[in-house]
Amino acid sequence: MTARVLVVDDIATNVRLLEARLSAEYFDVVTANSGYEALEACERERIDVVLLDVMMPGLDGYEVCRQLKRDPKTHHIPVVMITALDQPSERLEGLECGADDYLTKPVDDIALITRVKNLARLKSLNDELLMRVSTGRHFGATEHAALQRALSRDGGRILIVEDHEKSGKRMRDALQPVHQVVLERTPQEALKRLGSESLDLVIVSLSLKEADGLRLCSQLRSLERTRHLPIVVLLEDGHDARLLRALDMGVNDYLRRPVERHELLARVMTQIKRKRHADFLRDQIEESFQLAITDGLTGLQTGASWKSIWRPCCVMPCAQGVNFRFS
Repeated sequence: MTARVLVVDDIATNVRLLEARLSAEYFDVVTANSGYEALEACERERIDVVLLDVMMPGLDGYEVCRQLKRDPKTHHIPVVMITALDQPSERLEGLECGADDYLTKPVDDIALITRVKNLARLKSLNDELLMRVSTGRHFGATEHAALQRALSRDGGRILIVEDHEKSGKRMRDALQPVHQVVLERTPQEALKRLGSESLDLVIVSLSLKEADGLRLCSQLRSLERTRHLPIVVLLEDGHDARLLRALDMGVNDYLRRPVERHELLARVMTQIKRKRHADFLRDQIEESFQLAITDGLTGLQTGASWKSIWRPCCVMPCAQGVNFRFS
């Protein structure tokens, strides 16, 4: 089924323009003309991505995003803020509200479609995990507490792959008050560390002098250990072609140089919280599976080898001539 995109704007012309662009790429488009209508639509039906205008009367885009991210039923829906405001402070406010991205009008068609496709793909994977958890067993108090911990703003472990010494140090210094940060200069060193340590996020420069950052991103997506690890890439202005290739191979987010400290912190925290939520869902699936194959009376797994459970002590014939072993 195609992704369903909710377009929210109080100006009908803007709604029709975005609807036409998305429909041409075979997205299923739902529209809303106010923040209240947007919240109702997200409660009423399946929405995969929200394209949200900031400046709206009544309930503005920032408050709509806050309410969506506070609600356990809708916090996993990706939100892209779209506005004519291009000040860093406005972009930062949107990211701190929980938005997954921030696009400025007039919106570039390629950037819009690529971003929506990427976020819709992540939402689809998240929905599959949610479905498997809900069919295994219902959430209880313990799971709710675990979910709240997963969505906390606690710091994570971050790997930065950057061979420009000053740039790498600036990012490390900006992140370290909140996160644990390690800095590597080459993809080889990065892969070695990823093979031995558990990390929450990787930041990869696409301007490495002696290596190809895109190739490293591709390797991370192909390896079992790092397949679900969030990747944020750093790129220069004018390198949109490399950005599109990165997003197409599954990179989660990007930052343009020069990197603004508050935007760096906001985007990193968004990706870490999203990873922790997905990890939580996978843990719930594994726990449900273990319960399904474990005998409630004996505590033994039904799929375990009988040889590993029973030790032959004596053999007694049954009426049907089958020998049972008792330890």
